[in-house]
Amino acid sequence: MIGVEGGRDPMKVGATCYGWVAVLALAACLRFYGIDSEPLWLDEAYSWWDARQTLDDLWHLVPQCDPHPPLYAALLKLWMAVAGESAAAMRALGALVGVATTAVALLAGREISARAGWIAGLLTAVAPFQIEFAHEARPYSLVTLGTALVVLGTLRVLRTLRADINGRPGWIAMIAGLAIALWSNNTSVLLLAALATMALCLIIRDGQSRSIKPAMAMAAAAVAVIWLPYLPIYLMQAQGVASDFWIPRPDLWRVLNELRFVVGLGSYGVLGALALVWIAGLAALWRCGLRREMWLLACLVVLPVALNFLVSVTIKPIFLARALIGIAPPFGVGLAVAMASIDQRWLRRAAVGGLAALRVAAVIPLYTEVDRKEQWDDIANYIVGGVGREALVLLVPNELALPLGHALSVANANVAMRGVPVDFPAPGRAARYPSGKCTPSVVGQDLRPLAQALRDRRTVVIVTRRNNLYDPQESTQAMLRSIGMRLASTREFMPGYLRVQTFVGPRMTVGQGPWFP
Repeated sequence: MIGVEGGRDPMKVGATCYGWVAVLALAACLRFYGIDSEPLWLDEAYSWWDARQTLDDLWHLVPQCDPHPPLYAALLKLWMAVAGESAAAMRALGALVGVATTAVALLAGREISARAGWIAGLLTAVAPFQIEFAHEARPYSLVTLGTALVVLGTLRVLRTLRADINGRPGWIAMIAGLAIALWSNNTSVLLLAALATMALCLIIRDGQSRSIKPAMAMAAAAVAVIWLPYLPIYLMQAQGVASDFWIPRPDLWRVLNELRFVVGLGSYGVLGALALVWIAGLAALWRCGLRREMWLLACLVVLPVALNFLVSVTIKPIFLARALIGIAPPFGVGLAVAMASIDQRWLRRAAVGGLAALRVAAVIPLYTEVDRKEQWDDIANYIVGGVGREALVLLVPNELALPLGHALSVANANVAMRGVPVDFPAPGRAARYPSGKCTPSVVGQDLRPLAQALRDRRTVVIVTRRNNLYDPQESTQAMLRSIGMRLASTREFMPGYLRVQTFVGPRMTVGQGPWFP
């Protein structure tokens, strides 16, 4: 038995309200606690740079540099105007979205039963992968919210086929969810493909579902109208990925490796166990006669993964855990259904409590481990305090100006920076490294103009990575030596193998000018 719907007893309604508040409060605590403990790292700094651009550049320039649709950047632009530009303020937007996703997951589960709803809400509130990306100023929390709305809306629509209820809220939620997901991450087209496959199968094999065919057509048209303005940019970004991208080609082992983070708490064993529980949830839906709901949850989990893998092995590898984050809501609802179907109260509570405890234990390192992200605040303090504000900072690659620029702005420090071979952004250059179309490689570039500009500099700092794929021959350092500068100090910062090298002019000695630790 999956569970029963509650009545309208005022005491039960009150308990329901308190329960909602408790689940959402738990989700908020886990997402907001420690949100300011780390500086922005490179990917988050892209979001900071994106949100600081004009609305025109959000549409034309940003998509060339950051391969995501502009919805998150536009929302973050508005958010930063009110909340500020600190790391905590920027991440708070994703944390709020994560709390909203918890509420939507709870409502989605309630479309099956009240019991399944509470369990789905609780499991979403403590989901480690969702909490981790609620601590990231990136668009992935929006993707999860969109998918959760799709699950909620579609379950509501399917319930209209077996009960006399208003299906309009379901269609609205489905359309809104697809729009949010498509405008937040390009791989969400695989979610759309999965839902379209489900709809096509229903029309072909389920006579009763044909009654909603006109509504399906209207929903498809609405999604097309909302998303089609972005299609030219999407095709441009897809072409760039197809010609040049950094993700390795996956095999089946890599598929499991990525999925263990998305839904398996980082463990292959837990991934296997939860997959079996999820399958048990699908079986429970089948036994209860909710076969359309079963096929929906199956399609929204299996097809995005399968299509992602197919694209990765036939066109270009795009298989990443964070690109699969959208499967979490339908997977979570399936787990909730399985646990809600346990008749023995003590066993059901033990199962739910045990899984929730495992999830909380898996998320503890997020709060206890130090220096999990690139320590750009330490690098900024080192440059300002140990080298001096008068130094010129060269950034190899030029995109490192984004995280360092944010760290310097937080510290209210003004340091001259210059990208190598040119400042960020630099779209359209022929020599490019795959991670960004606005970040040209140094290989093959003429550095003589830069060398001429540095001849009167007494101190130059190079910020790069130890394994620098943009300048593997260290031609930037060779250029400085060619004008008589010498290496005075080197310091590395982890994680990220970030390296800060200080070069001084030929007439300086250790006792002159800036202090070198």
